[in-house]
Amino acid sequence: MDDNAERPKSLKFKEPVIDVAFSPTSDLVASSLITGHVFIHQYSLTGNTRQHRLKPHRKSCRSLCFGGDGLSLYTASKDKSWQSLDVTTGAELTRVEEAHDKAINIVKYVNEQIIATGDESGGVKLWDIRQNNRPAFTFKEHVDYISDMVFNTDKRHLLATSGDGCLSVYDVRKSKPFHVSENQDDELLSVAIMRGGKKVVVGETDGVLGIFTYGQFDDVTDRFPGHPQSIDSICKLTEDLCVTGSSDGLLRIVQLFPHKLVGVAGDHKSLPVEKVVLSYDQQWLASCSHDHTVHFWDIGYIFNDGASDEDEDVDAGVNGEEQLDAQAMAIQVSKGIVDDEPEIDIDGLSDGSELRARSDPEPGVDSSDEEDEDEDEVDIVDSDSDSGESDGPDSDDDDKLTLDQPTKPLVPKSTSAKEEPTDANGSKNYNEDASDSDGWGSWGDSDDEDNDSAAKRRKPKPTKAEKLKAKRAALAELVNPDKKKRASGASFFADL
Repeated sequence: MDDNAERPKSLKFKEPVIDVAFSPTSDLVASSLITGHVFIHQYSLTGNTRQHRLKPHRKSCRSLCFGGDGLSLYTASKDKSWQSLDVTTGAELTRVEEAHDKAINIVKYVNEQIIATGDESGGVKLWDIRQNNRPAFTFKEHVDYISDMVFNTDKRHLLATSGDGCLSVYDVRKSKPFHVSENQDDELLSVAIMRGGKKVVVGETDGVLGIFTYGQFDDVTDRFPGHPQSIDSICKLTEDLCVTGSSDGLLRIVQLFPHKLVGVAGDHKSLPVEKVVLSYDQQWLASCSHDHTVHFWDIGYIFNDGASDEDEDVDAGVNGEEQLDAQAMAIQVSKGIVDDEPEIDIDGLSDGSELRARSDPEPGVDSSDEEDEDEDEVDIVDSDSDSGESDGPDSDDDDKLTLDQPTKPLVPKSTSAKEEPTDANGSKNYNEDASDSDGWGSWGDSDDEDNDSAAKRRKPKPTKAEKLKAKRAALAELVNPDKKKRASGASFFADL
């Protein structure tokens, strides 16, 4: 897709947005506010249209999600209630008051029969829609708030992360938990299932992605540090790619196995990202932050193979055809980045690496707020995205030292002491030393001058550009010593 391609306008509200969700079947997006309001919009490149403005809860609406058919919307609130709404009419379908003893943090659509909810004290409940929304199972495996949930359809497992640092797994057909992990010594804020159901990725407050092997939930089997702040949301793109929303405001595209930072999908200007979701057609990302705005970001280039040369370059990097070191991998995709963020430093991927990859400054996203006279009215923000793709630092080849030395005819050692070298006329030739001990002729009368000039050519005074080139090559060899064999006797560290 073209870098200058348009995207839907951002949705600007007068109150903070807590959660956002895409419809699984149509171009609809739902937003929940701290005031308890719920908005449903139809988004498009030509403009957004508000479908419904509702206030289903007395207190803040902390979570919402669409049903599998996209015809119903489920919401949960701080007032301990959850309910379902008709997306077409906006009418209330069901409502459950005092569903938990504590405020509800999250509601999750499991399947056409079960709805899952989690509260701020660690309680998890599964609700059977067929039995007038009565709780089928109640679990109390955590001692702190439930932060996120994800459902594994193949195994019918519900996975939940908690602020107490544990990951819990529930079989929705059984009344006892399937497994509860050990404490990870850090709050778990988000979760996603990757690699075809073989890996479970959790986001932690210290900026680390913890990776569990499915079925081995006692402890993480791998860790991927690199985020400077907490990872509050994880949105799965493919089996190997995901987008993380961090407290520093950046939406990062991360590749797992091998672990790499592929690029940046969006920026909320240092404001914490609350939620990141992917549209049903895999064309847009939607994210909300503390700026009272829901932003749309173009992500279709990840899935549209062969759309353009630039897409082919991105796909090549994503598929691993370009074998670059994780510490030195440049940001290949940077779309929708504001102009006050001219560069991205990924040196934090490894404390032991001195290589840095930076993105070129590109035009940013222009947003103009349109004030609405009506109270609680939603405003539309024009967000024209001009973004570019920045490649990683080039690796310059090492300069090879070549010596052009004069060649002289060599005379073999004489076979007899009486024999002396003669020329064609029979006269003695004193230009070559016939009694040379090693059996080879000398270099001639200009030995001193030739040796002096050759020494100068062997070690010329390095320029500033050559020093920089030598340093890059030396650092690259430290990262991957097998990548290039250095010539014997040639050391770049003497010039650093």
